[in-house]
Amino acid sequence: MIHRLLFAVAFVIVLLPLHPCQAQGKARLVRETAEYVIRKFGNEAGHEGIETLAHRIAAFELKYGDKGLIAVQKVGPRAFHLVAQAGKYAPQSVKLMAKYGDDAIWIVTNPNRISIFAKFGDSAAEAMMKHGEIAEPLLQLIGKPAASALNAVSPRSGRRLAMLAKDGHLDKLGRTPEVLGVVTKYGDRAMDFIWRNKGSLAVAAALAAFLANPEPFLDGTTNIADIVAKHTVKPLVDVPGRIASEAAKQTNWTAVVLSAFCVVGVVLTFRMWLRHRGNSIVSQASRTTSRDPCGIATEKQGG
Repeated sequence: MIHRLLFAVAFVIVLLPLHPCQAQGKARLVRETAEYVIRKFGNEAGHEGIETLAHRIAAFELKYGDKGLIAVQKVGPRAFHLVAQAGKYAPQSVKLMAKYGDDAIWIVTNPNRISIFAKFGDSAAEAMMKHGEIAEPLLQLIGKPAASALNAVSPRSGRRLAMLAKDGHLDKLGRTPEVLGVVTKYGDRAMDFIWRNKGSLAVAAALAAFLANPEPFLDGTTNIADIVAKHTVKPLVDVPGRIASEAAKQTNWTAVVLSAFCVVGVVLTFRMWLRHRGNSIVSQASRTTSRDPCGIATEKQGG
């Protein structure tokens, strides 16, 4: 008797603003939903009768609208408990279950995942359902661009993208949203190319050329190695000139000139000393030499 009274009150609340014909249609829809849920989810519905379940569905529909009815139809009586557990994310949980049914439960039951869905929308939910746990850090780090890219690729490419983000390659490229935009547009082809050429794409000129026009790279008509070589070999050739130029800029020319004068002075002084010493030796030799009667020079013996 009490259950029937509660059921009647709930219907009055739900149907009060409606036209009589609309009210009858809503009441019929709620009851049909209750009957459908009991047939489909018999064990989960437990021992609830039609009236009790219809009362709960009516209250649920009052709070969450038509999506509440659809969520219950797809998920069954679990929807009431799951939404209650979702707390502030209850409306998002209802929306997700109404659209994806049981597939949404994996997200609804995890506070981190449901918060990602609340922040980034349906595309983030689809990415998480498609790629599982590997999608979470990507979505938290990059947001909607990551969701769009993940939804455009296979699970294998999704794993590769997650690894590039985890090891820092995406950060090193410095143009992550644009890279993910190419993945979103070209799917697995783009992800395979990025994976195979991640080292080459670290060269800024190569990355810029790829992002400006990806198709020639993806179909093989343009070789990224040629661009890398062009922008790495030339700088190496220019290194000696740059080193000399930099050294010239950093040289203290005043000190160099003073040092040069000092060296020249030392050399001239040394040469003058050598010349003076040579003249002294010759002079001394001439004083100690005499000639005999035959004209032959002889050296005087000292003492």
